[in-house]
Amino acid sequence: MCDPRQSIEKFSGLIAAYLNRLEVNGGGLEERSLTLIARSPSSAVAKALSLQASGLDRQQVSVQIIFSKLAPVDLLTELASALNLIAPRDDRRECVRLIRTPALLNAHEQLVMGTSICWTGDMLRRCEENRNGLDILEEDAPGSVRLAQFAFNAIWAIAKPVPTRILSGGNRLYAEHTPLAPAIAAAGLAAEIGPMLSSGLPATRH
Repeated sequence: MCDPRQSIEKFSGLIAAYLNRLEVNGGGLEERSLTLIARSPSSAVAKALSLQASGLDRQQVSVQIIFSKLAPVDLLTELASALNLIAPRDDRRECVRLIRTPALLNAHEQLVMGTSICWTGDMLRRCEENRNGLDILEEDAPGSVRLAQFAFNAIWAIAKPVPTRILSGGNRLYAEHTPLAPAIAAAGLAAEIGPMLSSGLPATRH
């Protein structure tokens, strides 16, 4: 199994190269777009996004993320804060969504940057200790990118929006034994958030 630190460095370097290309060549809205399907905020590719957050902001890259798990919640809130997903510049409030349909767990992790870079990883349903190491990177591959974006858009349409209260660390409310937040209940995320909050998580991120 690949060293997680090496995987994070690999993805961080890939994102950095994409950002450098934008800085040199420029690009419109379509080129300044990044979409990610990942198992959880602890996935190496998600952690790499946090490392490159300042560059993504500087190049005005829009980010949309789909997770199949929201835990660990501290990494989720750190990622959302680093990428400014809590109050995006275009005022969209649905930059992160959660897969709630079991059949969609057959989908693979996927990172698309701009119009020509696509990475594909293992199936979302595989736990960390049983990953098969699938790792396909396609560069200068607009055809693959188009297919990947079709898949992302289809899953995005079905996935549930994650309320900004959760992205901003709203679990602090539960430390005060308040009722289930209406936003969480309305989004159908109670089953996902409940175990996270009952597992002894600290009241703050620090």
